[in-house]
Amino acid sequence: MRKPQVLVLALFSLIFSACEKDPPLNEPGSNEAINQWTLKQMRQYYYWNDKIRQPNDYQQAPDLFFKGILFQDDRYSGILQTLNSDTYGNTLTNTFGFDMVQLQTTDKTIQLVTQVVPFSEGDLMGLKRGDNITHINNEPIGHSNLKSLLSQSLLLPAMQLTRNDGKIFILPSSYISQPILYTAKLISSSPKVGYMFLSQFDFSGAYSLLEAVQNFKSQQVQELVVDLRYNPGGQVAFAAFCALLLADIKENDIFAKYQGNKNLKNKADSFAAALQGQPDGYSFMATEILKQGLHLKRIYMLTGPNTASASEMLINGLRPYIQVIQIGDKTYGKDMASTTISTPEEIHGTERAWHLIPMIYKIYNKVGQGDYSDGITPSTKIDEFAFLPLAPIGDTRDPLIREVLRAISNKKPGAKSAANNTTEKTSNIAPHYMGSSYQTIFIEVSAQDKTEK
Repeated sequence: MRKPQVLVLALFSLIFSACEKDPPLNEPGSNEAINQWTLKQMRQYYYWNDKIRQPNDYQQAPDLFFKGILFQDDRYSGILQTLNSDTYGNTLTNTFGFDMVQLQTTDKTIQLVTQVVPFSEGDLMGLKRGDNITHINNEPIGHSNLKSLLSQSLLLPAMQLTRNDGKIFILPSSYISQPILYTAKLISSSPKVGYMFLSQFDFSGAYSLLEAVQNFKSQQVQELVVDLRYNPGGQVAFAAFCALLLADIKENDIFAKYQGNKNLKNKADSFAAALQGQPDGYSFMATEILKQGLHLKRIYMLTGPNTASASEMLINGLRPYIQVIQIGDKTYGKDMASTTISTPEEIHGTERAWHLIPMIYKIYNKVGQGDYSDGITPSTKIDEFAFLPLAPIGDTRDPLIREVLRAISNKKPGAKSAANNTTEKTSNIAPHYMGSSYQTIFIEVSAQDKTEK
């Protein structure tokens, strides 16, 4: 009778021991727990929730799992982890204070600096828009290696550029907060035409923009040029701020309509409602901004392939109310809004939280215009790189600015007008047109606007 008891006890001990060795599945912080939670959120909120790819490995790292289930045509959704810099996006502009493009001429490949952040190290050293860069970190730049050279540089403590005249620029890696308003000035006195360059949409530039608008009002500016060529987007509230300050609109006019999947309610925001998304520390009121605004019935917008996200939203959102004359090249084509969904503690446990940034809405204007995922095409198409050298930002020799002034003065269009003071025709190489470091800034929609299951 004792022998069976011993066997039962031994078997129980073996089972108990095995259970101790195997951790419970989906425990907080495990890849399985995070990935299953991720899939649930995506099935609820993701715009393309009916096109999610079937997961095949819940053991994957959460960032790889997330990317693996995205709809194949989704260029925008992202995932970040708290304090994990490998999941963050760095660009040449916010790391080294400049940006560049690669072009192919008839007989050679050239790399041109497109912008230099004012007061950055490169700016202080004399790096300028239009400079021809031949080497990065002592490596000659070719057609095939630009992307890898830029990607490697973003991981280094400094980046070395060699200009075609032999001058070397050593740029330290740092977080560079570029001014929102690079410049605001008159570019014509008869008629009076104002010009402003906006690098992105962020309320850190609100008071500079207000001051510029007051100066334009005092100078009785009749026409305005807003340069968005390198504007990757930013805060939707600041885009609404710009609209209220510049255009002849009303605070309760519809700025944007949002259309989601069948689990989400469609919504619409007025300019005043969008302004309410301004960050802590700012309390601008739509009625007060309108009192200080220019109330223009026509605005010239300069665009290019780096014009994206909230800057495209501003162009599209103003079209039902004023004449938006777009000059330059086709925009990037980001007609989507996202939200941020963070893992709760019961999912990530003692591990660092993960933050999903899925696209959840398509964006339309008051009259339903949208669907510009291929970019917004300008009324007058001009490639700024078609004629070199590149003129400084805001210079009237710039072909886009020259076209605006020609249009305003009602001169007949012609290549000679746009090409004056230029030297060399070129054509861009599309795969390297924006460099490897370009990133759009998400259009963020508050999570509280989502409907729960």
